[in-house]
Amino acid sequence: MSFMSKIVVPGILCQQQNKILFRLSPLAVANTLNKQQEKCEAQIIGGKRMLSNSGYIGFRNPGARISESSVFMQNGTKISELPLIVKKVKDIFELYKWMDIKPASDLQPTEKEKDNFILVFPDKVSEEEREIISGFNRCFNSSSIFRLLETIPRTEVTPLVASHALRKIIELENTYELRNPGSTRETIRGTRRGQDTFLRMAFMTMLLDIVCGSKQPKVILDGLSTVMRDQFPSDLATYKERLLEEVFLCVSEGRFSVTEVCKAINILSLFYEDRKRCLETADKLWFGIVDQQKQILDADTVTAVFSTLPNLNKSRNIIKKMIEKKALDVWESLETAHIIEMMRVISEIKYDSINSAIPQMMSQWLALNLNKIQETEMLAIIYSFLQLDYMDDKLINTMEKIIRVKGCQIQEFDLVSTICNVCIHFRIRSPVILEGVSEYFLHNKAKLSVPQIYSMASVFGELDFHPTTGFKFWKELEYVLEEKFVQFKPNEIIELLISFLYIEKYPLNFTNKLFNPYFLDRIHSQTEFEVFRSRQQLKLFDAGMQLECKGYGGPFLPKDIGYLRLEPKDQRIVTMCEFLFDPLGEIVEDYSRIGIGIRLTALPLHNNYIVDMMIYPTRASALLSFGFLTENSSNIAVLINLPEHYDWKQEHLIGNQILKIRHLQRMGFRIITLRYSKLKELKSNSEKLKEYLRQEYRNVVDKKKK
Repeated sequence: MSFMSKIVVPGILCQQQNKILFRLSPLAVANTLNKQQEKCEAQIIGGKRMLSNSGYIGFRNPGARISESSVFMQNGTKISELPLIVKKVKDIFELYKWMDIKPASDLQPTEKEKDNFILVFPDKVSEEEREIISGFNRCFNSSSIFRLLETIPRTEVTPLVASHALRKIIELENTYELRNPGSTRETIRGTRRGQDTFLRMAFMTMLLDIVCGSKQPKVILDGLSTVMRDQFPSDLATYKERLLEEVFLCVSEGRFSVTEVCKAINILSLFYEDRKRCLETADKLWFGIVDQQKQILDADTVTAVFSTLPNLNKSRNIIKKMIEKKALDVWESLETAHIIEMMRVISEIKYDSINSAIPQMMSQWLALNLNKIQETEMLAIIYSFLQLDYMDDKLINTMEKIIRVKGCQIQEFDLVSTICNVCIHFRIRSPVILEGVSEYFLHNKAKLSVPQIYSMASVFGELDFHPTTGFKFWKELEYVLEEKFVQFKPNEIIELLISFLYIEKYPLNFTNKLFNPYFLDRIHSQTEFEVFRSRQQLKLFDAGMQLECKGYGGPFLPKDIGYLRLEPKDQRIVTMCEFLFDPLGEIVEDYSRIGIGIRLTALPLHNNYIVDMMIYPTRASALLSFGFLTENSSNIAVLINLPEHYDWKQEHLIGNQILKIRHLQRMGFRIITLRYSKLKELKSNSEKLKEYLRQEYRNVVDKKKK
């Protein structure tokens, strides 16, 4: 990370020597430009933006102690223009101090200047301060605080006292209506407030003078978070901008530590009602972190910097790249709270350019610290991995260890249901996890909620896994579903029952509950997409039960007429089918015998009943329709399976694909299954691709002859 040799003042391009800019820190670079910026201001006044004029569009600068500029930052191959706060230097000694230059003369500040030196107040609360603060706590409205301040000598109002008084005034004013209902009334000019505005402004100004003059980061941050909650009209609250200016000034002087700069950024993210304005303001503090990056050495500081990422905009990428490297350096010292906060931030900002080493580090940390993590914390971490869409073998081993070691003793039901959701999402067909889930369900079935039951019950069908608990598991599950059927959402209960079909478990007892007017009305009370999805899956359930279950009394749904709406086909399969048309046509020696995207017209309109490619026995057969009762054994259905059609290890097809193949086989079709990854690998070698297709075709043809 390095600074480029140009610093931009709005309207003017100021050029500096490369040697100086590459040697100095961001703060020193900003201060060395003060003299040149003063010259630039005279030229800029006539332009669109004015730095020290009341018409300046950007940040309000009532004290005229700071101005704004911008700097080009290079991070790898990316160059960004970031905002920069520049302190105006009016004293040569101050400029020498920032540049670490000893003055050539023995000039010393005058007695008058000595009075302006910063007074550092002690962090501990004295007895006098504690007594005054107790007096504020006994006040019941802001007016009583003003009267109490009138009796306190000015010298006894320390920054700590002033900060507490500010907080108490705003707290009492914000809760005044709740404590005194009906005491305020609406007028043409707005809501009439009980406190005296002139008196309020006088005391608020005095208190803010004390807070700002303290130069103590903790006091200033407390004041900043306090005035942020002030509900007084903005035209009477210009002191907010003054306190904000003081924050910028202290950060530019290096008085705030990295953690305190992070707190300031988080406060400023809520400082205005306009979110965009909040991000623009918080972005101006990025240099306070970058300039002190050598101080980021512990886990607390790393986590604090991570927490600022959602509240930054232009400078987010610079901070993110820097803090990712720091996190990898201190990962062994991270605690559970640090990991949870970092994962919360990563999930919130949803960036795709995350360093892959970060989730790998978190997965490794979880494996090493598993015994120290509480169940609720483990739930938060695993759910965050699900939100991040990240999985690796170490994380799978960690989940297996949780189920194997704790098993039925897990008290957090959501932890087990979340693990099931993770297994479904990433297609993790782990016997250890799935067997443990079946035992856990039998042990805790009476205590589980509907969403938890749905997650634990559907995982077996989705992954085509038969638990060893067998008959007992399905009997207890059927009893629970009978009892809580009406509590399930219509789309969820349909999906759940179809998952049973995947593993050849036929829920005959629920057909009367599905195909009745009451349940159909519930289906149409959902959102438009849920209604469409529920109707599609209900057709699949009806056709699947008719095809495989002898005791089924259906079909209960009418036949589709015409071409209705259908879920879009995966474009990868469509493109691959078009590519395979020519080589398959050469193999069967007749292109007219090859069909693409063949719908089984006698069956419901569903993606499960649309064949990717069909090899007909003759050209005339391409004109026939296919159904349950037609002779289909002479036709070969070609199915292309994507990587997500297999489990995590790419060894076993998932439940829906198993059901699709089984239904086609029951209808008499011969099946050729082709792996998309294999076809993609052979796509550039036509001879090997033809040989692969020819071998698969011969296997099916020879099998029929036998």
